[in-house]
Amino acid sequence: MGRVEITNPWPRMRDIVSAVVKGLHGGRFIEETLEALCVQIGAASAWSTLETKGAGPMHRSRTASFRGVPPAVLAQHVTESLSQVQAELKTFAGPVPFAPEGSFAAVPLWSHPTASGRGRTLIGAMYLEFSGDQGTRKEVLEFIECVGSLLGGVIAQQTLIETTREDLRVERAKDRNEHYLSLDDLLSPDSMTAIREELRAAAAGQASIMFLGESGTGKTQLATAFARASNQEPIVRATLGMADDLNTITSELFGHERGSFSGAVSKRKGLVEYADGGTLILDEVLNLPLNAQQLLLDFTQFGSYRPLGYQGREPKTASLRLISVTNGDVEKAIADTRFRQDLYYRLATVPIVLPPLRERRADIPSIAGRYLNRTDAQTDWELDGSAVELLTSRLFTWDGNIRELEAVLERARNRARATNPKDAVIEARHLGLEAAGPVDTKPTRASSMSSDPRTRDGIQGRWQELDDQKSELDDLEKAIIEDALAACEGIVARTARMLSVPRTGLISRMATLDIDPERFKSRAGTTKSIG
Repeated sequence: MGRVEITNPWPRMRDIVSAVVKGLHGGRFIEETLEALCVQIGAASAWSTLETKGAGPMHRSRTASFRGVPPAVLAQHVTESLSQVQAELKTFAGPVPFAPEGSFAAVPLWSHPTASGRGRTLIGAMYLEFSGDQGTRKEVLEFIECVGSLLGGVIAQQTLIETTREDLRVERAKDRNEHYLSLDDLLSPDSMTAIREELRAAAAGQASIMFLGESGTGKTQLATAFARASNQEPIVRATLGMADDLNTITSELFGHERGSFSGAVSKRKGLVEYADGGTLILDEVLNLPLNAQQLLLDFTQFGSYRPLGYQGREPKTASLRLISVTNGDVEKAIADTRFRQDLYYRLATVPIVLPPLRERRADIPSIAGRYLNRTDAQTDWELDGSAVELLTSRLFTWDGNIRELEAVLERARNRARATNPKDAVIEARHLGLEAAGPVDTKPTRASSMSSDPRTRDGIQGRWQELDDQKSELDDLEKAIIEDALAACEGIVARTARMLSVPRTGLISRMATLDIDPERFKSRAGTTKSIG
């Protein structure tokens, strides 16, 4: 490259600053700055390293123009020059040892672009190589040192930003035990008996647990309450599937070393390391891409991991309980090869299926009462009979489950307070379900009971018919389950397989329908335990 005269440095510096700004938006400001510097001063190549323990990670722009020189010789000279700068904290320049006309300059990168040096710390070093003697000229060295001060200051500020962002990330991921119900509160209804027994058995061990169920059924809340009740803290939550880039996901879970990829100007601890000794909750685990699933599988098998850019001889290790949460269809995801079956078996040692709210309508009044008390403890809110009747009505499918119920209650509380600030009673008229609720509009036989269904008698008749149909369906379901239990000698696990339903879901329905599997064991003359 030809000799470049720096008679007016300001236009060149403007281009350098533009490269820094452009690189900041793309996460490659070090590489962009080095590239622009090469262009502006005629350098053949530029290298930088961040100050780390041991050999620091390198950033390179362009390539050396000295033909016939082995790459190992070039690399050794660059490494020695950068190490000398970081050891003696001053600029070095001179001829390169492998070319008669070549030269180099190596300058320190400081945290603050000040001439006095007070209050600044070493960030790293920058090395530039020339095919001519530019590296030994005073005006070129002054320009390089000016750019070095700018680059060092930007790196320092980016490090501070990343550190602050990392602190916020960890704070958001940690469980703060605010406005959460206890495990006993969540599992107190009779419909949760089977789940309560399953979790009670799992509490003493380290088995991984997967909570499955529709959106809004309280999976993450139950997972957090279980972790707290098991005294397995710290409790850290990782939301997966927000990106499909392997580096991003690996960095989130396992961390990265400084300089391990473009823009990594500071070291980052992964959520696995923060959760060591406690619980890591993997939210929406089915969204994890396949390449990241392999990394998670390796960790579940061996308990070891390597952060991005980690150069240690032995991998890091962590001991924790993994709790996975998803509202997706696991079986379909496995069948479609979107989720690894072997990873599922590692994560779902104890699978827990939470029933949707429409299958546990009797629990709605207690769930509503807990929500009202938790969100407004200063007021003794209550639901009157008309509100309870409407909330538990089968006219509403509660597709949003508990989350939808809470939204309805919040609106109803605001309406009740606006109607009468002194009366903390929610009535059916406050719920607004007739207009806004997800009403099940499928045609039924009841719709033909009245020529005008809007009349009072028509509404009551439709309601009575619907209630009769419910009883008929419950009786039919109970008869089928009892026949299946008889065929399976009262063994619940075998019965669940016959009916193709989750075991915990079957136990929940049996409790609701008052079915005792022990009756069918004695009928079959067996003393086997429940499967």
